[in-house]
Amino acid sequence: MTEPRLTGGDNLQTVSRPDGSSALLGLPASLPLVLDLDGTLIKGDLLYLSFFSILRRNPLIVASCAAWLTRGRAALKRQLALRQRIEWSRIELHQGVVALAEREKTSGRRVVLATAADALLADRLASRLPWIDQVLASDGEHNLKGANKAALLRKSFPGGFIYAGDSASDLAVWAHAAGIITVNASEAVRAAAARFGRPTLHLPGRAAAAKS
Repeated sequence: MTEPRLTGGDNLQTVSRPDGSSALLGLPASLPLVLDLDGTLIKGDLLYLSFFSILRRNPLIVASCAAWLTRGRAALKRQLALRQRIEWSRIELHQGVVALAEREKTSGRRVVLATAADALLADRLASRLPWIDQVLASDGEHNLKGANKAALLRKSFPGGFIYAGDSASDLAVWAHAAGIITVNASEAVRAAAARFGRPTLHLPGRAAAAKS
């Protein structure tokens, strides 16, 4: 297995573990590894996968979505999650993220999934991935994205955390993270993340189907 490519210049540090491997970004195992879901752990977006899995069977779902959206994006996600027909075995996982999470789990680091996807979907996916210790997700009322996600992570992990994300919305979280992991991110997002001056790791976006 190819090791992830490390970036970050002088900000990147490693420390040796008893088994000879190096600690992720030189940060202690007491700091959890927090993974975004859409575009980071998986290729794609569970909101859209939910919508299209329903649309094939019920084209009238479009009108219902418009009504649900008036109650907020989190409400829309919950209603779609309740009706989805996603083929879970066809969900593609980013190989580099999976390999990193499995390695960190083995080393004793807690692995957390923190996502704006609805909790019903996030929990369903997490049940297939035994190395995930905890799931934080949108709950039908609160959309766990950007500043909302950052606030919850700061409250949940006051000692700090390492965060893996892929998009500009993750910058609000990286602003408070002890370590930054970008996954298949654009050059603009990577440059913005680098300005925080934290230890940084970049992973390319290689994907493979999730196990049944």
